Amino acid sequence: MLPSDEPPRLLSPGQKRVLVTALLAVTLFLTARHAANRPEHAANSPPPALPPFPSQSTRVSYGGPAAYGQESFALQLTVHNSGPAPVDVLGVSQGYRGLSVVVSGWLPQTVPVGSTVSLRVGLKVTDCAAAPADAGLPFLDVTLRNTRAMETVSQILGDSYARDLSAALHSSCDNPDNRTPATTPSEPDKPVR
Repeated sequence: MLPSDEPPRLLSPGQKRVLVTALLAVTLFLTARHAANRPEHAANSPPPALPPFPSQSTRVSYGGPAAYGQESFALQLTVHNSGPAPVDVLGVSQGYRGLSVVVSGWLPQTVPVGSTVSLRVGLKVTDCAAAPADAGLPFLDVTLRNTRAMETVSQILGDSYARDLSAALHSSCDNPDNRTPATTPSEPDKPVR
């Protein structure tokens, strides 16, 4: 036998086919075993943690009066997010029939984790008869949303907000021309028998 330049073959073509088939069989077996154990593993693992409700991680406070134009009163509303996820401020409203609310800028506005956002909220008297003469415990409804839930929370903003709002209501509605006139009966009341 004469030496040749070809390297010696370690495996014959038949042996290569057997080796590739065996490797494929082992791979399929391991994949099937992993897939069979995966549902059991997923059922025993805890569910992913949800962030707290937006009302639990957000603090809304009165930041003082703001410059106003056509509104009767404007205020700075600060929204602080101490939670682990961003919170969106979707809306601000209130329950007095004689007042309307307008938020300057745009909504929704996102409050990043650990940050504070300031909103300018304008209140306009639309009907002095329906507006409160004195706002004892005025509130604003703030709609918040995060990845867990969407909530509308009533916020009582404290004594300074109540004083400032009452002063604005008196200045807007104490003028007799702004009050809706009271109706007087056409005939006097008759005594009750």
